[in-house]
Amino acid sequence: MADQPTNWNAERKSLRPPRPAGSGPRFAPTFLADTEALSEAALAEHRVLREIERLGLQRHRDDLDEQGYTVLRPDETGVSRDVINRVREKVVAISGRRTGVPVDEDTGQSHSGFATPFGQAQWEPALLLEDPIFEQMLMNEAKLALITYLLGESCTLNHFSSLVKGPGTEYLPLHTDQNQSSSPPPFPRQAQVANATWALTDYSVANGAICFVKGSHARCRAPNPEEAVDLTLYHPLEVAAGSIIIWHGNTWHGALPRTAPGVRVSVIEYFQRWYLTRTEDLSARISSAAIERNPERFAVLVGARNPALEIDTLRSRAAKLGWFA
Repeated sequence: MADQPTNWNAERKSLRPPRPAGSGPRFAPTFLADTEALSEAALAEHRVLREIERLGLQRHRDDLDEQGYTVLRPDETGVSRDVINRVREKVVAISGRRTGVPVDEDTGQSHSGFATPFGQAQWEPALLLEDPIFEQMLMNEAKLALITYLLGESCTLNHFSSLVKGPGTEYLPLHTDQNQSSSPPPFPRQAQVANATWALTDYSVANGAICFVKGSHARCRAPNPEEAVDLTLYHPLEVAAGSIIIWHGNTWHGALPRTAPGVRVSVIEYFQRWYLTRTEDLSARISSAAIERNPERFAVLVGARNPALEIDTLRSRAAKLGWFA
């Protein structure tokens, strides 16, 4: 006998508590307060904050709230210098292979003439398809705890990519990530997108450091044309190789040109809330082996599973009611 079609209306009705008897007005149940989902959303917030406390990341949470960005030092990431070096070598090799131009790490002349939307730097996406070492970076627990604080347990990966930046004269204008891949101003106060960038080489003024405007995330708008090129607003962030720079999608940021020989190498993990469209859709390209060797959240992050879109589950209902779910 052929399978019977699922009766979604009957199943949805079975998940709802019965309406109390009485003579008062009757309301269609779909849009009534979902107290069960509200409770789950509150539990999600509790889980997120408890994880930050367990990992001792309260200072970084406060930085995100007050400054709009924070930095995990190499000793706070749990990642050894040897692993950082291996990741840098992988990025350099991939960058050279994809363009056919080997990266000159000593002088950086191989990358002095690059012109991309990211400035004078080579951008390469889809690193998760290249090597399992990038999966380890994605699942770093300290970074994920802070990203989850910004975007909730149901957040997904927009793209996982690399930048190799050589010497040049071009500044990256101040901008926000929010209006690049989410919505135009006025921005929501709660982050819709967030960035976690691994510095695989030292970030310094001479090396073309990233710059931030402290507290700019609270303005809930992008810089205007004059502000975007106002160098008095550029505050360079100098960090050691192995650090992770994390910021709210509303935060104004740009970058200095690199004046020193060599290259600045980084990996960018760009995250978003579950309802936004991904730049890099890996859901059909990620291998089953990668899914199997990682925790369940890996599948959610890469889009192979989206609990927020599952039909009428508690997780999906909570994700629509709470910023942390």
